[in-house]
Amino acid sequence: MLPQDERAESTINAQPDKVTPRHRALMRRIVSGMTLTEACTDLGFTVSRASIIVNSPLFQAELKLMEVEIGREFAEAEALKSGDATRTVLSDASVKAARTIAGALDSDNAGVQMTAAKDILDRTGYAKEDKIKAQVLVQPSQALIDVLSRITTEKSVGKPTDVKAD
Repeated sequence: MLPQDERAESTINAQPDKVTPRHRALMRRIVSGMTLTEACTDLGFTVSRASIIVNSPLFQAELKLMEVEIGREFAEAEALKSGDATRTVLSDASVKAARTIAGALDSDNAGVQMTAAKDILDRTGYAKEDKIKAQVLVQPSQALIDVLSRITTEKSVGKPTDVKAD
């Protein structure tokens, strides 16, 4: 992967400015071991577009966070194997709890249905998007700097001077 400052301007401009649910789906497939081509086929991305997304600094930062989270969850799962009776009971009850939430979708109460739907979507990775703050260094091309300089010069030259009324 080329450093950000060595990439073509068109590539940098094509990089995403936020991580969408489709990007997160791509992340999950990559973390699970799929090749980029397999993930693209699965999600309907072109390989060239996915490559730009995957190599963007924002995607890479989110990917690292996802990998850390998966690592933490793996460590917790390994700890469950140690024989902690409370964790074992709770783990076994989680399937029943999931079925209860899924069953709540058929409730006559719209509020219960909505809460169950939100819980299910949240737990399956389709939660409302979190806003991510990122610091991005924008390095304009010399051509852009020249155009902006010309525009500001033209505006300041064409600007009417203050004339005092008598």
